[in-house]
Amino acid sequence: MKSTRNKFLKSRILLGLMLLCSPAMGDEGLYPILDKQIHTYSPQGLVSGKLEIIGSNTMKPILERWKDKLEKVHPDLEIILETGGSNTGVESLISVKTKIAAMSRPMNNKEIEEFTKRVGYPPTSVPVAVDAFAVFVHKDNPLDHITFQQLDALFSSERRRGAPEPLDTWGQLGLSGIWEQAPILIQIRDAQSGTGQFFREFVLHGGKDKETVMVQPGAASVVYAVMNDRYAIGYSGIGYRKNSVKPLRVAALEGDPFVEPTFESTINGSYPLRRVLYLYVNQPPLTERSPILSEIVKFAVSLEGQQVVAKSGFFPLPTKDLLALSAAWSRLLTSAATNKTSQ
Repeated sequence: MKSTRNKFLKSRILLGLMLLCSPAMGDEGLYPILDKQIHTYSPQGLVSGKLEIIGSNTMKPILERWKDKLEKVHPDLEIILETGGSNTGVESLISVKTKIAAMSRPMNNKEIEEFTKRVGYPPTSVPVAVDAFAVFVHKDNPLDHITFQQLDALFSSERRRGAPEPLDTWGQLGLSGIWEQAPILIQIRDAQSGTGQFFREFVLHGGKDKETVMVQPGAASVVYAVMNDRYAIGYSGIGYRKNSVKPLRVAALEGDPFVEPTFESTINGSYPLRRVLYLYVNQPPLTERSPILSEIVKFAVSLEGQQVVAKSGFFPLPTKDLLALSAAWSRLLTSAATNKTSQ
């Protein structure tokens, strides 16, 4: 007992040192400034064991940093990451291979029904970050903005948004000179990707990809492909932005203002390509929560967890949502410890 208490005290001291040594949010405008009302992470005790988190490739930089920080606070905790795509996450959750799936899209009704049929209760949805979903072109590309209809004509063979013709060359988007006859090289995500599914459903209205698209296995791969070909275009999370590419300003409808993906435009909802990133947790309702699951969720929605979100190039959740999530997960764990479960 004394050894465990000493380890816990050392971990609390280590957590304090980590906070003191962390770069301040907002320095040089690199990261959004986080609200000081957001709760700091306070573990209720050391947890130990092994847990696998499976899912979103987009969320990989967030998950890796969360893993590193949590394993420092909890030396006997081992988190294993498998970031093959949101589809792999939901499949693993339904098959009970994992207790936590990382998802860059919400689970659909069919998936929730399959999970519920398998285990007897629905999964617990935990929003953990906001992502500006960007359309990238090479930094030398003179194109500055694009509409949903143009994106549909670029990426889809069906053009469900009503474009009169497919867009296959940069000249069709108004570029001249060496760009006019140059073919547009389209980079997309693979079938396991929540990013790809989001784009197809939200922008293409469920339309099929063009046969000429080039499929990339990860979010970073799309950006890398655009970096290395001046005639390429692709979509990915804004967190993967590099100096060699630029995000286009986007308008959902003809006549709407073209909006750049920034912290302000994403949070206020004016940027049309925004989405929430989730952890889906296999947790029976009204029962004592797993200490490991609770500590992971509590860290994700804490000030330190949201600092990781910001440093990874994504955006924190609104303060009121973070406070509600933190209270809900801390309250049930406390109540369970006294055998008085509550919601």
